[in-house]
Amino acid sequence: MRHLALAAAILAIATLPAAAMTITARVSGGNIAVHAGPHDRYEILGRVADGTEIPIDECTQVDSDRRFGSFGDAGYPLWGRNATQWCHIPDTGWVRRDEIVGRGLVNVTPPDFDGPGW
Repeated sequence: MRHLALAAAILAIATLPAAAMTITARVSGGNIAVHAGPHDRYEILGRVADGTEIPIDECTQVDSDRRFGSFGDAGYPLWGRNATQWCHIPDTGWVRRDEIVGRGLVNVTPPDFDGPGW
């Protein structure tokens, strides 16, 4: 019976969604707009002041080889080569990637390849 309970606990933990990585970035583009979605056409929900530290949990990725984008080998959608990149502030909205700086932004940007190391 104890083994059954342990197996059930392990199964429950294994089926929980992985916690998304969140990094801290700093606004470096003046008072930047926070949009409802990852594009300028989405409603502006508010603004963030220059120098403010913000959490980021996801950034969009581009396919520099294609005009209209594609799907990376890892299955993530890639935007076209001239697309603006956007980053997501959890429970808040989206900001332009070129208006923030942060050492960990690469960690929340999906790869355009599959497999370890390349």
